[in-house]
Amino acid sequence: MNNKLSIETLMKWIFMALAISMVMLTLGARLHQSYTEKLSETIRNGAQVKKSVESKKLRQQVEIIQGRLGPSWRQALPGEKTVLTIRNGDEKLRFVINPPAVVASIAEDERYLLLVGLLGLISAVEIAVFISYLLTRPIRRLAWGFREIARGRHVVVPLYDMMPYEFHELTDSFNEMASQLEKWKEVQRQLSRMDRLAALGEMLSGLSHEIRNPLASMRIQIDLLRSEVESIGKHDGGGEALEQIDILGNELDRLNGVVTQLLAFVRPSQIAISPTPLDDVLPWCASMFRSQAAKKGIELVIEKRADGIMVMADREMLRQMLMNLILNAIQAFSSVASERSKKIVVTIGLDALEPHEKALLSVSDNGPGIAPEIQHRVFDPFFTTRKEGTGLGLSIVQRIADGMNGTLLMDSSEEGTIFRVSLPLCRTDANTDDRSSEA
Repeated sequence: MNNKLSIETLMKWIFMALAISMVMLTLGARLHQSYTEKLSETIRNGAQVKKSVESKKLRQQVEIIQGRLGPSWRQALPGEKTVLTIRNGDEKLRFVINPPAVVASIAEDERYLLLVGLLGLISAVEIAVFISYLLTRPIRRLAWGFREIARGRHVVVPLYDMMPYEFHELTDSFNEMASQLEKWKEVQRQLSRMDRLAALGEMLSGLSHEIRNPLASMRIQIDLLRSEVESIGKHDGGGEALEQIDILGNELDRLNGVVTQLLAFVRPSQIAISPTPLDDVLPWCASMFRSQAAKKGIELVIEKRADGIMVMADREMLRQMLMNLILNAIQAFSSVASERSKKIVVTIGLDALEPHEKALLSVSDNGPGIAPEIQHRVFDPFFTTRKEGTGLGLSIVQRIADGMNGTLLMDSSEEGTIFRVSLPLCRTDANTDDRSSEA
């Protein structure tokens, strides 16, 4: 059981107590004034009746005198202190004020005031509850924001016009703090990633060197062995041996390719940025991958949405980046049913957000997409969901994009995945576009 007193409950009780106190004080003051006036009126009436009875010097019936005094007076009991004494002939009548009758008379006279006071009390309580809710709502919202940040989520607390000024200041400060914290978390992730990559690069550099030397020796020995077997001839059993040697050679080449990719990740080639026509990658892309995609039942579509696009990039690095993206898209169809239409679309054009500053190169597929829980890891080195993959392709693509002052974005869902590479336009090309638009 939670025994903690919330600030909302505390403020409700405080405001309700203040509201009830104010209403009761106002109503009490008015009723006290009415009681004082009623008491004075009762005493004046008693004095008038006394004067009238005693002036006649005749004995009257007690009931008549009591009727003239009214219900606010009653005869005094034995031993009770007398307030009014009337000489009725040779008899003395003693009277005292009857408080219940006075109060009843006040209640009758002030019934509308009591009704208004009751309604005011109810309204005051409702207003107190509303004010406490209005003041504690921003505090509850900030408490929710702190809980979400403690869980590692980035939140922005909204502002409302009905907030007091101090809560506006407090909420603005909280949102600024949350934004700065998110930036620091991103910086920490980048620093952590750089530290891991530095340690990984140092390890892989030595490891790749140690592996590549034996691979080179093995390649030489396999070539010599092939020459010896070919000299024996197929009729002496050399044909089967050649097949086995080819298998060894292919596996050796595959292993050498993995080592080469590791070295390319650890020690990437120097990027030489120069004005490069983006259109040149399309014919190369079609000749390199259309037949390979067709063998797997994939339609490769090339789209050009603008002509003569010149970007500041490295031609060879641009091709390597495009090659990795297309191979990644082809491999994405490995889990797709055969009856599903498979398509990869390579598109070049101007960036819709910055058409005078950026060009856009995109590779999209209608494959199964990437699961949301692993999308943040696809650019991490050696992260892969395929048994035969190395997990370096997308990491190399990101490194190349960063080296050419570009940006790499990914959008994935069950309908497919699209990678967008934004590259800076050549300045002369941007100036030409500006002049043509002005004309």
